[in-house]
Amino acid sequence: MLSMLDRMFSPRCIAVVGASRDERKVGSMLLGNLLSSGYEGDLVVINPGASEVMGVKSLPSLLDVEQDIDLVVVAVPSGSVKQVLLDAERKGVPAAVVISAGFREEGAEGRLMEEELMEVVRRSGMRAVGPNCFGIMDTSARMNATFTSLWPQEGNIALISQSGAVGSTVLDWMMKMGLGLSRFASLGNKMDVQEADLLLMLENDPKTRVVGAYIEGLEDGRRFIEAASSITRSKPVVVLKSGRSESGARAASSHTGSIAGSDQVYDAAFIKANVLRVDDLDSFFDAMSIFSRMPLIERDGIAVVSNAGGLGVMAADACSETGVSLASLSRSTMEALEEAIPGMASSLNPVDLRGDATADMFIKAMEILSEDPAVNGMVLLSAPVDTVDLEAVSKAAVDFSEKKIPMAVSFPGGEESDRALTIIREGGLPDFPTPERAVGAMAFMLRYREGLERVNENELPSSDADINEAREVIRLARESDRDSLSEEEGKRILKAYGVPVPVEGIADSCVEAVDVARALGYPLVMKVLSPDIHHKTDIGGVIVGLEDEDSVKEAFKLIMERARRSFPGAKIEGVSIQRMVKGEEVIVSLVRDETFGPVLSYGMGGIFVEILKEVSQRVLPLSREEVDDLIRSNKAYQLLSGARGRPPGDLGSLTDIMVKVARIGMDLEEIEELEINPVMVGPMIEGCWAVDALVTLRRKDQ
Repeated sequence: MLSMLDRMFSPRCIAVVGASRDERKVGSMLLGNLLSSGYEGDLVVINPGASEVMGVKSLPSLLDVEQDIDLVVVAVPSGSVKQVLLDAERKGVPAAVVISAGFREEGAEGRLMEEELMEVVRRSGMRAVGPNCFGIMDTSARMNATFTSLWPQEGNIALISQSGAVGSTVLDWMMKMGLGLSRFASLGNKMDVQEADLLLMLENDPKTRVVGAYIEGLEDGRRFIEAASSITRSKPVVVLKSGRSESGARAASSHTGSIAGSDQVYDAAFIKANVLRVDDLDSFFDAMSIFSRMPLIERDGIAVVSNAGGLGVMAADACSETGVSLASLSRSTMEALEEAIPGMASSLNPVDLRGDATADMFIKAMEILSEDPAVNGMVLLSAPVDTVDLEAVSKAAVDFSEKKIPMAVSFPGGEESDRALTIIREGGLPDFPTPERAVGAMAFMLRYREGLERVNENELPSSDADINEAREVIRLARESDRDSLSEEEGKRILKAYGVPVPVEGIADSCVEAVDVARALGYPLVMKVLSPDIHHKTDIGGVIVGLEDEDSVKEAFKLIMERARRSFPGAKIEGVSIQRMVKGEEVIVSLVRDETFGPVLSYGMGGIFVEILKEVSQRVLPLSREEVDDLIRSNKAYQLLSGARGRPPGDLGSLTDIMVKVARIGMDLEEIEELEINPVMVGPMIEGCWAVDALVTLRRKDQ
């Protein structure tokens, strides 16, 4: 039985509301595109002022249509859309595409109108794309329900675009490159159908091999991760996410009314779901092209074959920059190449056949290289020189492609190259304008393959935490009407989850500070204790290396003076005194993102987090293996793993702490932010300690 979304894309009857005899109207363009695409189902126009439009029967209302309607496409002024959906509800229509604009993208009044539409959609159970969208396509159903006449051939690329203009740009490129489309949807304001809905549908679509998505913002990030994690087990998803910069994020919001989240958190979410994020349209095109036309590469190691040494060097540089490995050719492979192609310039990888290489030389080289176990993919390069028959080389490459080894072709140049590339495209091979982009496409395949192989349990290890103790700390803070916890309260939560903290004591006078110091032993660290002062170091509220009673007394007085001078109205509870521990400083933090929920962050700690600004993030939940991967993804790992003769840090203990912090994020939804800066990572087997704790609670109205 077809789902409502499948019926939307494979409708037996479509009603177009808003088409007229004025061919300049959007509704009329849409009807014309449905007719020209060869749609074979039933069509009806809803227009009370006409009996027929473009030869299609027209009726005054949806309620006048006798047969069942699978899809209603709405292209009327915004003020009339609600009535159309009410009629669709009474008629029992399962799906609607609302082309009409003038809703939340235009301000508060439009937002209220859109909410009224959403009430009808939710109540009726229908699925709706839009409003303010470009429409949908399904090539196998011969349905072009958009207002563009661009109509790619039937194929295996599904396209989702929040922007109609970007969608039409990609459709135009697909037609130029001879790539085929399965399904297309422009989502617009996404009042109902979102990316996650379409990913779940496309996962089971046998016509779709790769999904490309242009995204400006996500409303339900958790649901997107779940849907993307499911489909990417069998099909790659390539995302071009705009709004990286602050100004770009503002533009995205004003364009469709979406809320652009933290860009780095989007990166973390895409990594978790094994979604390939690309930075620009060229990369978007390249990734979809190679996934559409080539089998997935099995493992790293490619061979580069060229008739121009310079192009080969460019490809080798690109391999280094993108993390693709040039295959180490066996001695027998190199000898076979030299025997089959006498006088070749180089049998090393990149393989340089020389400037007058014939098509036969290319085919021999490709066949020999494909037999080498180290070669798992191939990049074919050729320059448009008079000594080479590029069209013959193209035909040879197409014939060789039946070997089913992943292959990328680049014949940089102009008209001479274009004639040859026509043969390449018609033969089903992906081509790229430069060697760098050909290698980059291979890198996309390897990134996706590596993501498939990553352990991704999506579960935190079991925990024996004292959750009741942690919640009691939060309850007491709420009773005091506080959103910020003191360091001591934050550490109580950490200790409830088994996070190790140094031995410490609290003092609110010089005398008490000396007593605590005697009990703990030296050396010591003293810090101001206040729920209102979050960054203690900035005001001189942390003093380290206290070695005797006199230094303890002096430190207490100095910290009190600085705290009261810098924060006159702050609640100061005294000082925290703790045994001084040594190690490398890292930061471990938890933040609750509006789009994706709890996110774990990690990087260089202390003052370096502000200076270097390198923090790696992952969206929860996380397995222990994913936490290990997070630790290794950051430059801090080089310091912790024993760089320049330093003793290796206790990475196992660091993983333990991060897993426990992740568990806090999953268990305690009241926590908005938790930061441990720093975590002191001691030498191997000596452990790690959380020496600070900043905890902020969510507002009661969140």
